[in-house]
Amino acid sequence: MVLKVGDGKLKKIQNYIEEKFHENIRYNKILEAEDGQYDPFPSELNDTLKAILTDQGISSLYKHQRDAFDSIIQGNDTVLVSRTASGKTLSFFLPLLHEYIEEKNPFSVLLLYPTKALSRDQESTFGKLLQAAGQSQCLGTFDGDTPRDERQKIITSSDFIITNPDMLHSGILPNHNRKWKTFLSRLKYIVVDEVHMYRGAFGSHVANVFRRLQRICELHGSSPVFICSSATIGNPQKHVEALFQRPFTLIDNDTSPRPNRHLYFLNPSLQESQGHALYRKGTASLSIPILRKALLEGIRTICFCRSRQEVERLYRAVTDGRPDLRKKIQPYRGGLLPNERRKLERDLFEGRITCIISTNALEVGIDIGDLQLCILSGHPGTVASFWQQGGRVGRGDRDAMVIYIAKDSAIDQFLVHHPEYIEDTPAEEAWLSADNPYIFLQHLPCAAHEFPLAQKEGRFPQDLYDVSREILLENKTLKPYQEYYRYSLHDYPSRGVNLRGMTDYNVEIFCGTEVIGEIDPIGARGTIYKDAIYQHLGKRFMSMELDLEKKLCRVEPVEVDYYTEAVWQGSVEMIDKDESQTINGSDVSFGEIHINKQPKIYKKIRERSLENIGYGPITLSAFEYDTTGFCLVPPKSWVTSINEEDKRFSGAALHGLSYILRHSAPSLCMADIKDIDTDVALIDEVDKKWQSSLYVYDTVEGGVGYSERIYQRIEEALHRAETIIDECECMSGCPACVPPLPPGVNSEEMEELLTITDAAIQCTRSLITFLLKGNFSLPNITITSIIAPKPEEKKMPDKDAILLKKKLRRAAGTLQRKRERLH
Repeated sequence: MVLKVGDGKLKKIQNYIEEKFHENIRYNKILEAEDGQYDPFPSELNDTLKAILTDQGISSLYKHQRDAFDSIIQGNDTVLVSRTASGKTLSFFLPLLHEYIEEKNPFSVLLLYPTKALSRDQESTFGKLLQAAGQSQCLGTFDGDTPRDERQKIITSSDFIITNPDMLHSGILPNHNRKWKTFLSRLKYIVVDEVHMYRGAFGSHVANVFRRLQRICELHGSSPVFICSSATIGNPQKHVEALFQRPFTLIDNDTSPRPNRHLYFLNPSLQESQGHALYRKGTASLSIPILRKALLEGIRTICFCRSRQEVERLYRAVTDGRPDLRKKIQPYRGGLLPNERRKLERDLFEGRITCIISTNALEVGIDIGDLQLCILSGHPGTVASFWQQGGRVGRGDRDAMVIYIAKDSAIDQFLVHHPEYIEDTPAEEAWLSADNPYIFLQHLPCAAHEFPLAQKEGRFPQDLYDVSREILLENKTLKPYQEYYRYSLHDYPSRGVNLRGMTDYNVEIFCGTEVIGEIDPIGARGTIYKDAIYQHLGKRFMSMELDLEKKLCRVEPVEVDYYTEAVWQGSVEMIDKDESQTINGSDVSFGEIHINKQPKIYKKIRERSLENIGYGPITLSAFEYDTTGFCLVPPKSWVTSINEEDKRFSGAALHGLSYILRHSAPSLCMADIKDIDTDVALIDEVDKKWQSSLYVYDTVEGGVGYSERIYQRIEEALHRAETIIDECECMSGCPACVPPLPPGVNSEEMEELLTITDAAIQCTRSLITFLLKGNFSLPNITITSIIAPKPEEKKMPDKDAILLKKKLRRAAGTLQRKRERLH
């Protein structure tokens, strides 16, 4: 079926795909255009603002913009939920500017964005509107990139200050009485954009930062109104009310228009290797020619990749041998320097480049102009992210196209053959808990440092507050002061509380005396180890030295035709048991867990053929940390019974249960999926024999109680997993329950079983049934296949050839093991 495309340039791309990649198309559909719903300007809207909007060709507001205006003017805490390019920014800028111009006594506004890139983009957008309204001197950005000599000027002269939660936590609140008293005493509005990003441990931290902010505002005599905007999530109102601990007015009637959007699902071709085995080509086999065609036609395009290295490799592949294309396409990813990042954003917005290849760094609402074509190189991980990335195209009234290219993974292959999963599954919910005791305990010293704590603090839950205060008094972090409690140490407590993870610094990458990039120390271990190839804006560098203590890496430019990839090894070990329970013969123990992750060797992989051309050792120290979690040992009787059928079945069940618990259990403890990890590892505590077991643990150092909560409600978590499997409409497993090949399987023998049968979901169901009811049910395994290659007639190799290959494979395996031992 050939879809009708209204735009001439886009029609050429469609014809190109239909003609050249007809056999790769698995699904195509038009997402029909939607008309907008409009309301006139509010009668009370300031005349100057009306004139500015009219000059820009805006004669009315979307209905949801008008609803937001009315709610904010009435002083309601408001959350606006709508799609990308639906005018969210104007929805809250307009009422703020209206009141600011009309008000006789100027007030202040704090605008919070989750990333520095987004805050700088909004500074430009809001700055233009302020300049048009004659208020250009009252806006400033206060973040880690702001020069120190400009900071005091911004604090004293700006009524609108753009910042992020990290700077609010560590820079503004600790200094509220010395530098920020005037600004905070006049604070009338707090704008929190992209509020869906504040989830899990990060969201729980930020919720306590907002508690501290409201406490300090009350001290200075202000009571600001909160205005939030969000992309689509499953529980927007519950989410913001958990984040701010106050009721909100929800506006989720997105009334913005949408042009026709053309959705394509493509699957790269199957090829036969020299050994007659089938393999699937990479996503680049389709994305490279499509990107080149889009560049030649001048179609404004964004392509999302899953990793930084993939972004750089795809950029080089598109431009190799095509110098005429290099000026029109650029890579965009984390680790770029601020000036590089902003230049790329400006060049894309202003049309100097027409194509950008990006990680999810451009998923949130940076204004990058009117794009028409979006390519997703692999599934981004969630339904919400799929539509958030696809929503970067389709502004205005011109047709847009979204092309999803599947990787050769179980989840991608399921999605490309079941597109209804993407279309019909609602967006995921966002969870957080401001009352998480481990996180609350970290913020209480910060609050005491900002202003002494009273016996009763209205912003904090009293029972949790009393217990936490008692502990901090015992370890002398707090001390009594008259009728209050003061912070008693000599440092800044906020410096010891990292809102986003385990590291709060980056390793700088030097070429000569110039810093060309930066990366976090965990990522550095697997990216810029000695002799690694580091790719940066299309150029290749070799890492000559990585010094994690000095936080720097020295690289030199090289011309090579390969890239490097680290091979990680890890271990999970319970080092201290706090408590245990038994569930139908399964021992479940909770306690302290030690995590060890270390890159051991790196592979050299040739760019075009993707063949391994060498190995090398990585001699860096392991990344280790202690956290909390639990270990579930499968019941001995179940293991014995199922192994009699096939010894691979018990491993399939553990990997399946690992997947479904990681994806379903976060809602039990108000966490995000990134805050919890699972692993299948060996323990030696069952009859003095090694036994595969399931570990569930917090990814935050020291633990924050997420896995402990799941441990306490393990039967509820198992019931929830059982319900998900029973109610899922799939036939042989899927990402919504248990995929045919769950992540973490590293046995070729088991991988072969899982890819051609429904063993993963059937074995998982058998284990869950035994854990909940004590009944053994033999998995009813049927042969199935996600991949359905066309049958081809092959010549059968003779017996001598088979024997020769067997001998050569054994010899090659011996050589490979020898090389690995030497390294």
